[in-house]
Parts: sequence; C-alpha cells; structure tokens
Amino acid sequence: MRLKDKVAIITGANSGIGRAIADCFAQEGAIVAIVARNQARIDQSVEEIRGAGGKAFGYQADISDQQQTRETIDRIAAEHEQIDILVNNAGVTRYRPFATMTGEDWDLVLGVDLKGVFFCSQAAAPHMIRRNYGRIVNISSAAGTGSTPGASVGSPGATAPYAASKAGVNMLTKTLARELGPHGITVNCIAPGTFPTAISTSTRTPEQLAEHLENRKKATVLRRIGALEEVATPVLFFASDDSSYITGQTLCVDGGRFDRM
Repeated sequence: MRLKDKVAIITGANSGIGRAIADCFAQEGAIVAIVARNQARIDQSVEEIRGAGGKAFGYQADISDQQQTRETIDRIAAEHEQIDILVNNAGVTRYRPFATMTGEDWDLVLGVDLKGVFFCSQAAAPHMIRRNYGRIVNISSAAGTGSTPGASVGSPGATAPYAASKAGVNMLTKTLARELGPHGITVNCIAPGTFPTAISTSTRTPEQLAEHLENRKKATVLRRIGALEEVATPVLFFASDDSSYITGQTLCVDGGRFDRM
C-alpha cells in the first residue's frame, strides 16, 4: 500500500473526481479526511468508504472562508496528529456568456477554485513543515490551458472565471513548489480534461450535455471521455513517494486534447 497510514485531506471529495481520489487513497491505506460543504453527502461518502474497508472522516467547511478553512485543517491535524497529503480538488463554475457574467459569478468561482486552494495550502503547510514532509496536489483543468466554446452557450468566454481560476492554480502550483520545497514538501498539479462529473452534468440540459461530450470526444486523440479512475491514479502518483523528486509540475490528463497541444 503506497499511502499506508498517511493522513490525506481531500477537498470536495463527496462526488466526482474528488470521490474517486478518496476511494483510491483509501484502497492504498490512507486515512482520508473529506472536506466539503454538504454534510449529508460527506456522511454518505464516509460511510461508503468505511463499508469498503477504508478509513475515512468527514469535515464540513467552506474553503472560500480563510478562518473556517484554517480551523478545520488545524482540527484535522490535532485529531490525527499529522497531515501528510493535501489534495485541492473542490471546484465550482458558472457557464454564462462573458457579456452577461456578473461580479457575483466571478467572486463565487474564484473564491472556491483559486482562493480555496491558497487557503487550504496555507493552512496545511505549517503542519507539513513541522515534519519536513508533505505532498500537495492541486486539481486544475484543461480549461486553464486554453479556451474552446462551451456546448451550453457556444462562447469561449462562458468559462471566463473558471478558466482564469484554473490558470491561476497552475501558476500557484509553481510558486508554492518553490516556497515549500526546502521543507521537504512537493507541490504538483493535475489538469483533467473531460470526465463524468457534476460540473459537466448539472449545468447542462441532456441535449447540451450530449453535444458537449461529443465535441470533447472529437477533440481528443483517444476519441473518448475519461473514466474517473484514470484521473485518480495520476493524483495517487503525485501524492505518493513514487514522485518524490518531482515538484512544480502540471500534468494534463485529458486523453490527448489536440486543441491544447
């Protein structure tokens, strides 16, 4: 087991990519700390992971709130005596044409998708520095590497705050790697392409979703949508000691998006 008895915080781990990562980590022996906003879904995820033989605990928090984030992560460190791994996965989006996007849309998306990564990393880092060991893995997006029209609105600008936040995460990964490397902490990033997640499904009608998925299939050299397990295992690589001499990197897990090559 590559993560035996490691304490791993995963934000937004009650569904989608985050949940796949939590399941993968638990199977590899980690003590998984799920941090999310929806208590009912947290409880369900914890129960299911434990039912499969894993170790999991749930913590309700809004990671866009700096004080709340720090208190939650400090609590996890106190209860489990260490923090080995942080996976910054939680994310939200708002798909609207650029011209109709509001300041509220912008603040909501960047508050979770960029500030949340900063707040969680800032809160977890002292606990890792204390032990001269840590693995931080950020989840950005292919949207942070270029723009293509969104199937639901037909405008490349429809993902403006989401794309901006994810590009920020890619750069934040590099700056944190430089800052934390002398303390034995690696910081890397996964930029997923299209996967079956709530962000893809809940923001579109069935017709829009079908069009979106078909367009994304056509834009990959593998000609298919990714399975959640196919993004969880690269995260596992960066979270484990298999990647001990890699830091500051962003890995695209996108089926070979040729519109990004």
